[in-house]
Amino acid sequence: MKFYIKLDGDIIRDIIEYEYVGYTEVDIPTPLPIGINAGYYRWQNGTAVLDESLKSDSEQGTPVEGLTELEQRVSATEAEAASLNLAIIDIWETIATNS
Repeated sequence: MKFYIKLDGDIIRDIIEYEYVGYTEVDIPTPLPIGINAGYYRWQNGTAVLDESLKSDSEQGTPVEGLTELEQRVSATEAEAASLNLAIIDIWETIATNS
């Protein structure tokens, strides 16, 4: 059956059923292998070939670039929110005691 694959070198990154810019037309028998668009299949000699090393890297949860920075921003934002909550509590206590 005709499919269109997005390649990163020879690694299959995506597979769709319609023509799209940047995708390569290929004939692949169905049913498609489970996980063919998960990034651990290679396109070699007209065939999708499972690369166990890519699969194990993917399953180990290789960090996404920039994730550490995002986690640091979230932690800083959470700390700031906690600080603001304490300030609001202090304001309410001040209002309550002055009433």
